[in-house]
Amino acid sequence: MATQFLDDEARAAFKRAVEAVENASAVEVVVAVRRRSAAYRHANVVVGAVVAFAGLATTLFSSHTFELISILVDPFVVGLLAGATVELLPALKRVLTSRTTRHAIVTRAARATFVERGVHNTTGRSGLLVYISWLEQQVALVADSRLARVLPDGDLARAEAELTAAMPAGGAAVARTVEALAGALAQAMPHRDDDVNELPDAIDSDLERRK
Repeated sequence: MATQFLDDEARAAFKRAVEAVENASAVEVVVAVRRRSAAYRHANVVVGAVVAFAGLATTLFSSHTFELISILVDPFVVGLLAGATVELLPALKRVLTSRTTRHAIVTRAARATFVERGVHNTTGRSGLLVYISWLEQQVALVADSRLARVLPDGDLARAEAELTAAMPAGGAAVARTVEALAGALAQAMPHRDDDVNELPDAIDSDLERRK
């Protein structure tokens, strides 16, 4: 369940991770957790159409004789119900969407959240958004301009891959992986005595409400 991903253990782990990164470096971390980054309605349509077609074939070729009204209506009713049921099967939506498409959608949503949450508003342009999308089982990192310049090439992509790999193990595992980034971030952007916490540390999550 999505709500179990961000349980009390995970929340405490993310709190420790943000504190570890911000105490070790000048980076300002914002964690955003989303139930999903898109509706993926094509999955509902595909499943509904396949089930409706199978239902139509059954009514036409079954040894049982169906009334004409059943042949006309029943397959479409069953197809609609099957399409609606897909909303309860996030893994199916994931399977019916290519990895490339999921990655593009999560990246786009992460960049939008970066702006919406004001992660670009730090004076040192040192913000880092950790965007976690549960349905897609994917994490995207968006770094502000100065932080992106000082990070070695490929570091963000490697960190994204490590965080994404930790997703199946739950929120606490992802948080521990974020905490492990503290050393590399401290090397890229060392902590200063005059650093001020400019962004809220609380997790921005919509897992508690249905979308």
